[in-house]
Amino acid sequence: MQDVVVFQIAGLLGLLGMGLTWTGVLSRYMGFYDLSLVWNHVLWGMALGALVAVLEFDSLFLPYYDAVLEGTGAAQGPSIVLLAWWVSMHSAVVHLFLRRERVRRVGAHVTSGWAFGATMGGMHGVFLSAQYLNAAPVDGWVARGVGTVAFALLLPRLEAVITSYQGHLMLHGRRLGAVFRAALWRMVMLTLVYYAFFEPLAWLGALAVLGIVEPKVDGWVWSGLDKRAQRMYRRVRANAARERRTALREQE
Repeated sequence: MQDVVVFQIAGLLGLLGMGLTWTGVLSRYMGFYDLSLVWNHVLWGMALGALVAVLEFDSLFLPYYDAVLEGTGAAQGPSIVLLAWWVSMHSAVVHLFLRRERVRRVGAHVTSGWAFGATMGGMHGVFLSAQYLNAAPVDGWVARGVGTVAFALLLPRLEAVITSYQGHLMLHGRRLGAVFRAALWRMVMLTLVYYAFFEPLAWLGALAVLGIVEPKVDGWVWSGLDKRAQRMYRRVRANAARERRTALREQE
């Protein structure tokens, strides 16, 4: 497939994945977080995500890919030592961004972490989906299409959940523990993602993890709001529900 077409497909799907991830949490709490701070993390996430995608691809994925082509089973996974080092560095860099004074002052660790992770994962998804289309590791357009879409749509959400979880732990004072736990989850995510390059059904595992963990994100965001913001949010939701009930009665 031509490189221009591959880039357009991967870029479009990546933007769609980042947009869907944004609507997952940030749209529900619009007005209750610092939007300029979130956009700052969106831009940094895109830059860091593109860099991490290239570095991890060269250091982790290519040796694993070559080993699989030589006959090693795909389930063996990439080098555990290199994998642990990269995810630890990744989590440490995220920690440096989320511990900035501007984030700590307003308790925006979770919302900033969600935006930061969504764009980091989105750029990683764009890169891997383009590589997936070029490499054609599985037979059949259906399998290739499912894999390409999964890389672009699920990676932003997976990374957003992990980064917001790291922010949640930092918000509650677990700084070193936040780095270690986030690194562990990133290790699981990368292992699953790389394995899914050869076995698209592995994405079912990612969907299962998201189904279990993502509902907890609302609680993480809620814990970052002060008492006044919580009261305002309840009032806004109650007013919106009242307006919907009134509109339904008028339609009847």
